[in-house]
Amino acid sequence: MDFEKEMKRLAEISEKMKAADLPLEESMKLYTEAVELTKKLKDYIDNAKLTIEKLEER
Repeated sequence: MDFEKEMKRLAEISEKMKAADLPLEESMKLYTEAVELTKKLKDYIDNAKLTIEKLEER
């Protein structure tokens, strides 16, 4: 996973969704992608935190 690339894509989706002229179908598609990206990014951050906590215990 390329964290920075995924964050950039999430920002792009956010900007597109701010435009009120998107058709509903496109909005739903972007929303679904954003939710999936958010979950992946959260999991990545959670795993990074666990790794750091384990390293600090040593």
